[in-house]
Amino acid sequence: MKFERRHLLLNYIFIICLVILVLNDHVFKWEFSNWFTGKLSDIVGMIILPILITFFNPKHVKFNLFLSAVLFMFWKSSLSTSAIDFYNQYAFIKTSRVVDYTDYIAIAMLPLAYILIKKIRNESAFVIPIKLNATFILLPTVFILMAETPPRYFYLTANNSRFICHNCDVTLNMSQKRILEKLHEFDIKKDTTLTPMASYYASKGDSLNYYKIEKFIIENDTLDNVQLSMIKTKKGKTKVYFNGFDYRDTISNARMKRKLRRYFRKSVKRYLKAM
Repeated sequence: MKFERRHLLLNYIFIICLVILVLNDHVFKWEFSNWFTGKLSDIVGMIILPILITFFNPKHVKFNLFLSAVLFMFWKSSLSTSAIDFYNQYAFIKTSRVVDYTDYIAIAMLPLAYILIKKIRNESAFVIPIKLNATFILLPTVFILMAETPPRYFYLTANNSRFICHNCDVTLNMSQKRILEKLHEFDIKKDTTLTPMASYYASKGDSLNYYKIEKFIIENDTLDNVQLSMIKTKKGKTKVYFNGFDYRDTISNARMKRKLRRYFRKSVKRYLKAM
């Protein structure tokens, strides 16, 4: 098969890496939070990025690898914070990252990326044998790379809960004031120990506000030390994050945590939507 530039994107390795990146950012990190899932996105990202840059600059592969390393190191350092904040003020696709210099270990994947690029260019290895415009892969790739989930601290009001419920959120067509009125029976209070944080999603000037409930009863379950956060969305609705709580029973293993997380996700959404 004669090499075509689109083969750099239309190959099994590139597609598999994209799938892994999506699953890890949006599922594995939260369901199986550990060192490996924390680094996996960076590892596959350092395979995807040099291949993507080579798609635009196919004649200078070694330079592309060097550029990938420089961009990754800048992205993962505190030097990029101002640029990210400025970008998020105006961008439709928001982005984020956590400064963690141990992520630089992913740079070790560049030699593998170089080998893969050479095999695709010289041997047409791993190429998907279909006629398809590269744009169909390029656009989703850019979206996936930019639209990372917000860092964990965005969701959590504090780190002292026994149970963390990532993605237990619901968007309601009512104001925060109205929601607080409906939750008044549970003696909801604003958490004054935390500073409202600038929104990752919403427009400039909005902030994420924190609340707590000492005892919350839902579907015959009693949850203690409940931590919530709320933010007004661009359309005037309110997004409520049900972040963490203390549960009366012992949560013995990761499988039980996953089941509880799914259960309370559904329960909280049903309760809030029915208010």
